[in-house]
Amino acid sequence: MTSPDEFPEALRGDTGGQTTTILAYGSLLSEQSARLTFPELTRFRLVRVRGLRRVFAHPHLFLLGRGLIRPSDPNLRLASLSAEEIEITSDFTSPAEEAVGFVAAAFDVHLDDTQRAAFVERERTYCIAKVPYYDIDSDYVALPKGRGVICLAGSDGGVLSSILEPVISQLKDAGRSVWHWERDSGLLPADIYLRHCLLAVKKAGRVAEASFLEETFLADRRTSLAAYLERDDNMKRVMMAVPPEDLMERFNG
Repeated sequence: MTSPDEFPEALRGDTGGQTTTILAYGSLLSEQSARLTFPELTRFRLVRVRGLRRVFAHPHLFLLGRGLIRPSDPNLRLASLSAEEIEITSDFTSPAEEAVGFVAAAFDVHLDDTQRAAFVERERTYCIAKVPYYDIDSDYVALPKGRGVICLAGSDGGVLSSILEPVISQLKDAGRSVWHWERDSGLLPADIYLRHCLLAVKKAGRVAEASFLEETFLADRRTSLAAYLERDDNMKRVMMAVPPEDLMERFNG
């Protein structure tokens, strides 16, 4: 991308020395991990986003590309995280519906056009949007503290990068897609990535960790991450999923 007009709307307008607030909800909940991607970030803090669900609902394409997970896995332990809008089923939004959301990390970065282009390429499977965020302990009637850029669930039609074509071909050959997995598909978190996230949120503190466990869901949108990890030996297996040496820094919380 060369023209600012070609960037997603959420990445336009923060120019002239202004900063862009990034909202992170997975492994970048750890400031240490966030600084691997945004070394010059400032004002790292925890916030709350509302009206969004954090969910393991699409395959982790980088791990597929590295051959560390495979679309033919009969257990379907392939998934990465995304955030999606909550479906409102009536004209009246109840306080309980207003409170739905999760704890995220917010931090500020200066982005020039080169960095914006890199951001778009890095998150090329997602829909990049801007949403309100709130104080971590605010109730549902509180006003937002600001708006931040977040990566929302995308669509197969939006995945246009030629870099991803070999990985997408793997999925197609297995009868799979990037997005749009059915709720009863049985898709589960990729162990290496989930271990990475669990180590990261522990560094982020008790509030972030509790939210991650209780306010993150499997692809069925019913089973919390906490419930999944309590089953069988899931936690033990996940924590034993150590990445290869060349990815240890990137996938170690």
